[in-house]
Amino acid sequence: MSSAIAQIVDAYVRMKDRRALEELQVHRLKLIDRLQALGGPFDAASPIKQNQDELVIIEAGIARLG
Repeated sequence: MSSAIAQIVDAYVRMKDRRALEELQVHRLKLIDRLQALGGPFDAASPIKQNQDELVIIEAGIARLG
Protein backbone atom coordinates (compact mmCIF):
# COMPACT_ATOMS: atom_id res chain seq x y z
CA MET A 1 0.00 0.00 0.00
CA SER A 2 2.92 2.36 0.59
CA SER A 3 3.54 2.67 -3.14
CA ALA A 4 -0.15 3.46 -3.65
CA ILE A 5 -0.11 6.17 -0.99
CA ALA A 6 3.12 7.54 -2.47
CA GLN A 7 1.41 7.87 -5.86
CA ILE A 8 -1.60 9.57 -4.27
CA VAL A 9 0.63 11.96 -2.35
CA ASP A 10 2.66 12.74 -5.48
CA ALA A 11 -0.56 13.56 -7.36
CA TYR A 12 -1.74 15.89 -4.59
CA VAL A 13 1.68 17.58 -4.50
CA ARG A 14 1.60 18.11 -8.28
CA MET A 15 -1.89 19.63 -7.91
CA LYS A 16 -0.66 21.68 -4.92
CA ASP A 17 -3.60 20.34 -2.89
CA ARG A 18 -2.38 20.86 0.66
CA ARG A 19 -5.88 20.44 2.10
CA ALA A 20 -6.21 16.93 0.66
CA LEU A 21 -2.82 15.98 2.09
CA GLU A 22 -3.75 17.35 5.49
CA GLU A 23 -7.01 15.38 5.39
CA LEU A 24 -5.04 12.21 4.63
CA GLN A 25 -2.76 13.03 7.54
CA VAL A 26 -5.64 13.53 9.98
CA HIS A 27 -7.29 10.34 8.76
CA ARG A 28 -4.13 8.28 9.34
CA LEU A 29 -3.69 9.81 12.82
CA LYS A 30 -7.28 8.86 13.73
CA LEU A 31 -6.77 5.33 12.43
CA ILE A 32 -3.62 4.95 14.50
CA ASP A 33 -5.43 6.19 17.63
CA ARG A 34 -8.33 3.80 17.06
CA LEU A 35 -6.04 0.85 16.42
CA GLN A 36 -4.02 1.60 19.55
CA ALA A 37 -7.25 1.66 21.58
CA LEU A 38 -8.28 -1.81 20.45
CA GLY A 39 -8.20 -4.48 23.06
CA GLY A 40 -8.82 -8.16 23.07
CA PRO A 41 -7.27 -10.76 20.82
CA PHE A 42 -6.65 -8.42 17.89
CA ASP A 43 -2.96 -7.65 17.32
CA ALA A 44 -2.90 -4.16 15.85
CA ALA A 45 0.88 -3.84 15.57
CA SER A 46 1.03 -4.49 11.83
CA PRO A 47 -1.74 -2.09 10.75
CA ILE A 48 -0.41 0.56 13.16
CA LYS A 49 3.03 0.26 11.57
CA GLN A 50 1.56 0.46 8.07
CA ASN A 51 -0.37 3.62 8.93
CA GLN A 52 2.71 5.16 10.57
CA ASP A 53 4.73 4.42 7.43
CA GLU A 54 2.05 6.02 5.28
CA LEU A 55 1.93 9.01 7.63
CA VAL A 56 5.64 9.58 7.01
CA ILE A 57 5.00 9.65 3.25
CA ILE A 58 2.08 12.06 3.67
CA GLU A 59 4.09 14.37 5.92
CA ALA A 60 6.93 14.39 3.38
CA GLY A 61 4.43 15.45 0.72
CA ILE A 62 3.18 18.29 2.92
CA ALA A 63 6.78 19.37 3.48
CA ARG A 64 7.37 19.40 -0.28
CA LEU A 65 4.61 21.97 -0.61
CA GLY A 66 6.41 24.23 1.87
